[in-house]
Amino acid sequence: MFLAAVVLLSVFGVVASPAVSAADTGKVVIAVDLAHGENPKGLTDVTYKNETLTEGMLKTLTDYTFVYFGDPKYESDLGIKRLGDKITYEALKNNNVTILILGQPTSPLLPEEINAIRQWLQEGGKVLWVAGDSDYGNGAKTQQFVNSLLDQLNITNLRLDLASVEDAISNAGGKPYRVVAYADPWENTPKRELLVQNFKNGGKVLAHGPGVVAWIDGKDGSGDWHPLKADVKPDNAYVLVHSNSSSDITENNDPPANAYQAGEQGEFPIVAAQIVKVNDKNDVIIVSGETPVGGYEPMWASEYYKVKLDGPTVVSNILQWSLEMTKASEESNEGSGGGICGPAFIVGLAIVPLLLRRRK
Repeated sequence: MFLAAVVLLSVFGVVASPAVSAADTGKVVIAVDLAHGENPKGLTDVTYKNETLTEGMLKTLTDYTFVYFGDPKYESDLGIKRLGDKITYEALKNNNVTILILGQPTSPLLPEEINAIRQWLQEGGKVLWVAGDSDYGNGAKTQQFVNSLLDQLNITNLRLDLASVEDAISNAGGKPYRVVAYADPWENTPKRELLVQNFKNGGKVLAHGPGVVAWIDGKDGSGDWHPLKADVKPDNAYVLVHSNSSSDITENNDPPANAYQAGEQGEFPIVAAQIVKVNDKNDVIIVSGETPVGGYEPMWASEYYKVKLDGPTVVSNILQWSLEMTKASEESNEGSGGGICGPAFIVGLAIVPLLLRRRK
Protein backbone atom coordinates (compact mmCIF):
# COMPACT_ATOMS: atom_id res chain seq x y z
CA MET A 1 0.00 0.00 0.00
CA PHE A 2 2.81 2.39 0.90
CA LEU A 3 4.69 1.54 -2.31
CA ALA A 4 1.58 2.15 -4.38
CA ALA A 5 1.13 5.54 -2.78
CA VAL A 6 4.71 6.47 -3.55
CA VAL A 7 4.32 5.38 -7.17
CA LEU A 8 1.14 7.45 -7.53
CA LEU A 9 2.77 10.50 -6.01
CA SER A 10 5.79 10.05 -8.25
CA VAL A 11 3.60 9.89 -11.34
CA PHE A 12 2.01 13.22 -10.47
CA GLY A 13 5.39 14.75 -9.59
CA VAL A 14 4.62 15.68 -6.01
CA VAL A 15 7.20 13.67 -4.10
CA ALA A 16 9.29 16.09 -2.02
CA SER A 17 12.91 15.45 -1.15
CA PRO A 18 13.06 13.64 2.19
CA ALA A 19 13.76 15.57 5.37
CA VAL A 20 16.92 14.91 7.30
CA SER A 21 16.09 12.36 9.96
CA ALA A 22 18.19 12.08 13.08
CA ALA A 23 16.47 8.77 13.74
CA ASP A 24 17.56 7.45 10.34
CA THR A 25 21.14 8.74 10.47
CA GLY A 26 21.68 8.35 14.20
CA LYS A 27 23.33 11.77 14.12
CA VAL A 28 22.53 15.12 15.71
CA VAL A 29 21.52 17.68 13.07
CA ILE A 30 23.31 21.05 13.05
CA ALA A 31 21.81 23.88 11.00
CA VAL A 32 24.15 26.72 10.03
CA ASP A 33 22.61 30.05 9.07
CA LEU A 34 24.07 31.49 5.85
CA ALA A 35 21.00 33.59 5.05
CA HIS A 36 22.03 36.84 6.77
CA GLY A 37 25.38 37.67 5.23
CA GLU A 38 27.39 34.98 7.02
CA ASN A 39 30.02 32.91 5.21
CA PRO A 40 30.88 29.18 5.44
CA LYS A 41 34.57 29.51 6.33
CA GLY A 42 35.42 26.70 8.73
CA LEU A 43 32.77 24.38 7.34
CA THR A 44 35.27 23.93 4.54
CA ASP A 45 39.04 23.74 4.95
CA VAL A 46 40.87 26.79 6.28
CA THR A 47 43.76 27.45 3.87
CA TYR A 48 46.62 29.90 3.48
CA LYS A 49 48.58 30.20 0.21
CA ASN A 50 47.04 26.94 -1.03
CA GLU A 51 48.12 25.13 2.13
CA THR A 52 45.44 23.52 4.29
CA LEU A 53 45.93 24.68 7.87
CA THR A 54 42.70 23.24 9.28
CA GLU A 55 40.36 20.62 7.87
CA GLY A 56 36.79 21.87 7.84
CA MET A 57 33.94 20.88 10.11
CA LEU A 58 32.24 18.91 7.36
CA LYS A 59 35.25 16.59 7.16
CA THR A 60 35.96 16.51 10.87
CA LEU A 61 32.63 16.49 12.72
CA THR A 62 31.31 13.35 11.04
CA ASP A 63 29.15 12.47 14.05
CA TYR A 64 26.82 15.28 13.02
CA THR A 65 24.59 15.92 10.01
CA PHE A 66 24.99 19.48 8.69
CA VAL A 67 22.28 21.47 6.91
CA TYR A 68 21.99 25.19 6.19
CA PHE A 69 19.75 28.15 5.44
CA GLY A 70 20.81 30.49 2.65
CA ASP A 71 21.94 30.85 -0.94
CA PRO A 72 21.31 27.77 -3.15
CA LYS A 73 24.91 27.91 -4.42
CA TYR A 74 26.20 26.52 -1.13
CA GLU A 75 24.29 23.28 -1.64
CA SER A 76 26.71 22.17 -4.35
CA ASP A 77 29.71 24.00 -2.89
CA LEU A 78 29.33 22.37 0.52
CA GLY A 79 27.50 19.19 -0.40
CA ILE A 80 24.94 19.58 2.39
CA LYS A 81 21.18 20.03 2.35
CA ARG A 82 19.66 23.49 2.02
CA LEU A 83 16.59 24.19 4.18
CA GLY A 84 15.48 27.38 2.44
CA ASP A 85 16.21 31.06 1.98
CA LYS A 86 15.14 31.96 5.50
CA ILE A 87 14.77 30.28 8.88
CA THR A 88 11.37 28.67 9.41
CA TYR A 89 9.98 26.59 12.22
CA GLU A 90 8.82 23.93 9.78
CA ALA A 91 12.34 23.50 8.41
CA LEU A 92 13.84 23.27 11.90
CA LYS A 93 11.16 20.86 13.10
CA ASN A 94 10.89 18.63 10.02
CA ASN A 95 14.64 18.23 9.72
CA ASN A 96 15.15 17.38 13.39
CA VAL A 97 17.54 20.29 13.98
CA THR A 98 18.99 20.20 17.50
CA ILE A 99 21.75 22.82 17.12
CA LEU A 100 21.38 26.15 15.26
CA ILE A 101 24.44 28.33 14.66
CA LEU A 102 24.24 31.97 13.61
CA GLY A 103 27.79 33.14 12.96
CA GLN A 104 28.07 36.93 12.78
CA PRO A 105 24.91 37.97 10.88
CA THR A 106 25.44 41.16 8.90
CA SER A 107 21.74 41.77 8.36
CA PRO A 108 18.85 41.48 10.82
CA LEU A 109 16.60 38.45 11.04
CA LEU A 110 13.01 38.92 9.90
CA PRO A 111 10.31 38.95 12.59
CA GLU A 112 8.95 35.63 11.31
CA GLU A 113 12.42 34.08 11.57
CA ILE A 114 12.74 35.15 15.18
CA ASN A 115 9.29 33.72 15.88
CA ALA A 116 10.39 30.47 14.22
CA ILE A 117 13.47 30.20 16.45
CA ARG A 118 11.39 31.03 19.53
CA GLN A 119 8.85 28.31 18.67
CA TRP A 120 11.67 25.80 18.07
CA LEU A 121 13.28 26.65 21.41
CA GLN A 122 9.96 26.21 23.20
CA GLU A 123 10.19 22.47 22.48
CA GLY A 124 13.22 22.29 24.81
CA GLY A 125 16.37 20.27 24.38
CA LYS A 126 17.81 22.70 21.80
CA VAL A 127 21.15 24.49 21.41
CA LEU A 128 21.34 27.98 19.91
CA TRP A 129 24.78 29.50 19.28
CA VAL A 130 24.61 33.21 18.40
CA ALA A 131 27.98 34.70 17.53
CA GLY A 132 28.77 38.38 17.19
CA ASP A 133 31.84 40.50 16.54
CA SER A 134 33.81 43.45 17.86
CA ASP A 135 32.51 46.99 17.45
CA TYR A 136 35.07 47.63 14.67
CA GLY A 137 33.68 48.54 11.24
CA ASN A 138 30.58 46.56 10.29
CA GLY A 139 30.93 44.53 13.48
CA ALA A 140 29.09 47.28 15.34
CA LYS A 141 25.96 46.51 13.31
CA THR A 142 26.39 42.78 13.91
CA GLN A 143 26.42 43.44 17.65
CA GLN A 144 23.10 45.28 17.34
CA PHE A 145 21.55 42.49 15.25
CA VAL A 146 22.69 39.86 17.76
CA ASN A 147 21.36 41.78 20.76
CA SER A 148 18.07 42.55 19.03
CA LEU A 149 17.60 38.84 18.32
CA LEU A 150 18.38 37.92 21.92
CA ASP A 151 16.03 40.63 23.24
CA GLN A 152 13.17 39.36 21.12
CA LEU A 153 13.73 35.70 21.97
CA ASN A 154 13.34 36.72 25.62
CA ILE A 155 15.04 33.57 26.95
CA THR A 156 18.56 34.49 28.04
CA ASN A 157 20.24 37.28 30.02
CA LEU A 158 23.42 37.14 27.95
CA ARG A 159 24.27 39.94 25.51
CA LEU A 160 27.22 41.33 23.57
CA ASP A 161 28.52 44.57 24.97
CA LEU A 162 29.27 47.33 22.47
CA ALA A 163 33.06 47.18 22.60
CA SER A 164 36.06 45.08 21.55
CA VAL A 165 38.67 43.00 23.32
CA GLU A 166 42.33 43.45 22.35
CA ASP A 167 45.50 41.94 23.73
CA ALA A 168 49.02 43.32 23.18
CA ILE A 169 50.61 40.14 24.56
CA SER A 170 48.41 37.09 23.89
CA ASN A 171 47.84 37.45 20.15
CA ALA A 172 48.79 36.10 16.74
CA GLY A 173 51.39 37.88 14.64
CA GLY A 174 51.88 40.78 17.01
CA LYS A 175 48.52 42.47 16.32
CA PRO A 176 46.41 43.10 19.43
CA TYR A 177 43.09 42.50 17.66
CA ARG A 178 44.15 38.92 16.75
CA VAL A 179 43.39 37.79 20.28
CA VAL A 180 44.51 34.35 21.43
CA ALA A 181 41.94 33.40 24.06
CA TYR A 182 41.65 30.31 26.28
CA ALA A 183 39.04 27.61 26.72
CA ASP A 184 39.23 27.69 30.48
CA PRO A 185 35.66 27.45 31.81
CA TRP A 186 34.68 28.65 35.25
CA GLU A 187 35.37 26.03 37.90
CA ASN A 188 31.68 25.74 38.81
CA THR A 189 30.70 24.86 35.23
CA PRO A 190 28.81 21.54 35.23
CA LYS A 191 30.66 18.72 33.46
CA ARG A 192 33.61 21.04 32.95
CA GLU A 193 35.81 18.09 32.04
CA LEU A 194 34.03 17.81 28.69
CA LEU A 195 35.12 21.33 27.79
CA VAL A 196 38.83 20.89 28.50
CA GLN A 197 39.50 17.45 27.03
CA ASN A 198 42.02 16.58 24.30
CA PHE A 199 43.86 19.90 24.18
CA LYS A 200 47.32 19.92 22.58
CA ASN A 201 47.97 23.66 22.87
CA GLY A 202 46.64 24.60 26.29
CA GLY A 203 43.13 25.38 25.03
CA LYS A 204 44.28 28.31 22.90
CA VAL A 205 41.66 29.54 20.48
CA LEU A 206 41.63 32.41 18.00
CA ALA A 207 39.28 35.32 18.65
CA HIS A 208 39.93 37.64 15.71
CA GLY A 209 38.64 41.04 16.72
CA PRO A 210 36.20 39.71 19.32
CA GLY A 211 33.40 41.34 21.21
CA VAL A 212 32.81 40.78 24.93
CA VAL A 213 29.86 39.04 26.61
CA ALA A 214 27.88 40.87 29.31
CA TRP A 215 24.47 40.29 30.90
CA ILE A 216 21.34 42.26 31.68
CA ASP A 217 18.72 41.98 34.43
CA GLY A 218 15.79 41.41 32.08
CA LYS A 219 15.69 38.79 29.36
CA ASP A 220 13.63 41.07 27.10
CA GLY A 221 16.35 43.71 26.84
CA SER A 222 15.20 45.67 29.87
CA GLY A 223 17.16 46.23 33.06
CA ASP A 224 20.72 47.12 33.92
CA TRP A 225 23.85 45.82 32.22
CA HIS A 226 26.59 44.02 34.16
CA PRO A 227 30.02 42.53 33.43
CA LEU A 228 29.80 38.76 33.38
CA LYS A 229 31.76 37.50 36.39
CA ALA A 230 31.73 34.27 38.39
CA ASP A 231 30.35 36.03 41.46
CA VAL A 232 27.96 38.36 39.62
CA LYS A 233 25.99 36.54 36.97
CA PRO A 234 22.53 35.26 36.01
CA ASP A 235 21.36 31.79 37.02
CA ASN A 236 23.01 28.90 35.17
CA ALA A 237 25.34 31.11 33.14
CA TYR A 238 28.98 30.12 32.61
CA VAL A 239 31.99 31.54 30.80
CA LEU A 240 33.49 28.88 28.53
CA VAL A 241 36.24 30.90 26.79
CA HIS A 242 37.96 34.02 28.11
CA SER A 243 40.77 36.32 27.05
CA ASN A 244 44.14 36.42 28.78
CA SER A 245 44.65 38.67 31.81
CA SER A 246 46.74 41.00 29.61
CA SER A 247 43.73 41.92 27.43
CA ASP A 248 41.81 45.21 27.59
CA ILE A 249 38.54 46.76 26.47
CA THR A 250 38.71 48.99 23.40
CA GLU A 251 36.08 51.31 21.91
CA ASN A 252 36.02 51.60 18.10
CA ASN A 253 32.54 52.94 17.37
CA ASP A 254 29.66 54.64 19.16
CA PRO A 255 27.64 53.92 21.19
CA PRO A 256 29.89 53.20 24.17
CA ALA A 257 29.82 49.92 26.04
CA ASN A 258 27.16 49.38 28.70
CA ALA A 259 28.94 47.08 31.17
CA TYR A 260 32.66 47.43 30.53
CA GLN A 261 34.90 50.49 30.43
CA ALA A 262 37.44 51.39 27.75
CA GLY A 263 40.94 50.76 29.06
CA GLU A 264 39.75 48.18 31.60
CA GLN A 265 42.19 45.26 31.75
CA GLY A 266 41.72 41.64 32.74
CA GLU A 267 40.19 38.35 31.61
CA PHE A 268 37.04 38.98 29.59
CA PRO A 269 34.35 36.50 28.49
CA ILE A 270 34.51 35.67 24.79
CA VAL A 271 32.12 32.68 24.84
CA ALA A 272 29.43 32.17 27.48
CA ALA A 273 26.43 29.87 27.82
CA GLN A 274 23.22 29.93 29.80
CA ILE A 275 21.19 26.80 30.53
CA VAL A 276 17.47 27.53 30.48
CA LYS A 277 14.69 25.21 31.63
CA VAL A 278 11.91 24.90 29.03
CA ASN A 279 9.05 22.37 29.25
CA ASP A 280 10.99 20.08 31.60
CA LYS A 281 13.97 20.13 29.27
CA ASN A 282 17.09 22.27 29.01
CA ASP A 283 17.88 24.69 26.21
CA VAL A 284 21.48 25.90 25.95
CA ILE A 285 21.98 29.43 24.65
CA ILE A 286 25.56 30.26 23.66
CA VAL A 287 26.54 33.88 23.06
CA SER A 288 30.03 34.65 21.79
CA GLY A 289 32.07 37.62 20.67
CA GLU A 290 33.70 35.46 18.01
CA THR A 291 32.15 32.91 15.71
CA PRO A 292 32.88 29.18 15.43
CA VAL A 293 32.23 29.30 11.68
CA GLY A 294 32.42 32.17 9.19
CA GLY A 295 33.65 35.64 10.02
CA TYR A 296 37.05 36.94 8.97
CA GLU A 297 38.79 33.98 10.61
CA PRO A 298 36.69 31.62 12.74
CA MET A 299 37.41 30.04 16.11
CA TRP A 300 37.70 26.76 14.20
CA ALA A 301 41.24 27.69 13.03
CA SER A 302 44.01 25.40 14.31
CA GLU A 303 46.81 27.78 13.36
CA TYR A 304 47.08 31.50 12.74
CA TYR A 305 50.28 33.44 12.04
CA LYS A 306 52.23 30.34 13.11
CA VAL A 307 50.48 30.17 16.50
CA LYS A 308 49.27 26.62 17.13
CA LEU A 309 45.69 26.57 18.37
CA ASP A 310 43.08 24.11 19.68
CA GLY A 311 40.25 25.69 17.71
CA PRO A 312 38.61 22.53 16.33
CA THR A 313 38.84 20.78 19.70
CA VAL A 314 37.44 23.80 21.56
CA VAL A 315 34.45 24.11 19.23
CA SER A 316 33.86 20.35 19.21
CA ASN A 317 33.98 20.24 23.01
CA ILE A 318 31.49 23.10 23.31
CA LEU A 319 29.06 21.32 20.99
CA GLN A 320 29.44 18.05 22.91
CA TRP A 321 29.04 19.80 26.27
CA SER A 322 25.97 21.69 25.06
CA LEU A 323 24.25 18.49 23.99
CA GLU A 324 25.08 16.95 27.35
CA MET A 325 23.56 19.95 29.11
CA THR A 326 20.28 19.55 27.23
CA LYS A 327 20.05 16.10 28.84
CA ALA A 328 21.20 17.16 32.30
CA SER A 329 18.78 16.89 35.19
CA GLU A 330 17.32 19.98 36.81
CA GLU A 331 19.39 19.30 39.91
CA SER A 332 22.60 19.97 37.98
CA ASN A 333 21.56 23.57 37.49
CA GLU A 334 21.58 26.42 39.99
CA GLY A 335 17.97 27.33 39.25
CA SER A 336 15.34 27.13 36.62
CA GLY A 337 16.79 30.08 34.72
CA GLY A 338 13.28 31.06 33.69
CA GLY A 339 11.37 30.18 30.57
CA ILE A 340 10.25 31.74 27.35
CA CYS A 341 7.71 34.50 27.71
CA GLY A 342 5.14 35.38 25.08
CA PRO A 343 6.23 36.99 21.81
CA ALA A 344 7.83 40.37 22.34
CA PHE A 345 6.79 43.34 20.28
CA ILE A 346 9.16 43.29 17.33
CA VAL A 347 10.53 46.52 16.01
CA GLY A 348 12.08 46.47 12.54
CA LEU A 349 15.67 47.48 12.22
CA ALA A 350 16.75 49.98 9.62
CA ILE A 351 19.79 48.80 7.72
CA VAL A 352 22.40 51.53 7.53
CA PRO A 353 25.17 50.81 5.02
CA LEU A 354 28.63 50.93 6.52
CA LEU A 355 32.00 50.99 4.88
CA LEU A 356 33.53 47.57 5.17
CA ARG A 357 36.85 47.85 6.94
CA ARG A 358 38.77 44.76 7.92
CA ARG A 359 42.26 44.35 9.23
CA LYS A 360 44.29 41.40 7.97
